[in-house]
Amino acid sequence: MRILMVTSFPIPGEYDGTAMLPIKIIRALRKRNFEVVLAHLRARPPLGRGEIGEFEGTPSYTLPPIRWIDGLMKAARRHAIDLVHAQHYGGATRALLACRLMRLPMVYEVHSLLGDEVERDRLGRGFKFQVTKRFEASVCRHAAAVIALGEPVRDVLVREKGVPEERVSVIYPGIDLDEYSRPSVSEGIESIGPEHKVVMYVGSIVHPNQGVPILIDALPTIFERVPEARCVLVGGPADAGVAYRERLGRYGDRLVVLAGQTPEQVVALTRRADVLVHPRLECRENYSVQSKIAVYLAAGRPIVATDFGDYTRILGATGAGRLTAANPAAIADGIVEVLTNQELASSLSAASRPVAEEFFGMDRNIDRYLDVYRRALEVGPR
Repeated sequence: MRILMVTSFPIPGEYDGTAMLPIKIIRALRKRNFEVVLAHLRARPPLGRGEIGEFEGTPSYTLPPIRWIDGLMKAARRHAIDLVHAQHYGGATRALLACRLMRLPMVYEVHSLLGDEVERDRLGRGFKFQVTKRFEASVCRHAAAVIALGEPVRDVLVREKGVPEERVSVIYPGIDLDEYSRPSVSEGIESIGPEHKVVMYVGSIVHPNQGVPILIDALPTIFERVPEARCVLVGGPADAGVAYRERLGRYGDRLVVLAGQTPEQVVALTRRADVLVHPRLECRENYSVQSKIAVYLAAGRPIVATDFGDYTRILGATGAGRLTAANPAAIADGIVEVLTNQELASSLSAASRPVAEEFFGMDRNIDRYLDVYRRALEVGPR
């Protein structure tokens, strides 16, 4: 089986969940001796020649719009591709025509729901949104299989987008758990001493759905009730950290922002956390489970998160997280309870690794992907 992985973003790119997910899949497939080829649409400049490179030994095609369809078809023929795995709606909508022309089955992996990302500021009324929506509807009709990153997303695909239930699978974003098994020294953090209790968040600190402002508003209560507590935001942009410190007023010096960290640095930093927090909002964009929670679980540290979507199953039912309502007071109560109750903190930590292995370990997830691929090949192009 030979897989063409299509993205609308460069690999390697930014170290975020959207880019890291296909990287983890590619590495796991290659470990099982499957051949994978990468293709990325470079939007600008629209003209010019394509480039053929490689990523960790994987052939990688970077193509401008004018060469996109022809370039995909040449790559598919050259490598005798059996199946296209399209990442996000960007990769899927761009690969649709080529898949139809070549009669190749497509697996569409839905990172998040379309309406929450395209033209946010225009509430879905703009031309770009309408065009993309129509293309994605065609993708949903054409795809031999669709992968959702959460049960609520599967419900939307079936109920709203008309995808037959048997064609939709839920696979959470996997990670390489070996990275967290290897010994590493905790990263030192400036102004954080051994006496401090670290409340840590990892990821974008500006995307509205992540709920970081709720955490910031919870911090004064946490600092008052646990004076030795400090908050570390591992993510960017750095200038957002300045605004958050100003928002905290006299507590601003207790907030540390670490932007531009590599995945290896993130692994080491999470070992220093006394509690890892994800205060995500109760909104449609958070129907997908993010790789952030996989990182948290793999780190083996206590987790506090808002009780929404699949977190009820992943964290609540398993005892791997302290769940709260999505408001500053509830989040503060949850964090303080974990920081001051060693028995609770130990219980949360002990439950995290088995959950990471069951739902997010890439060794298990790749079997789930291969099962989807085989079923897609049986269905064939629609």
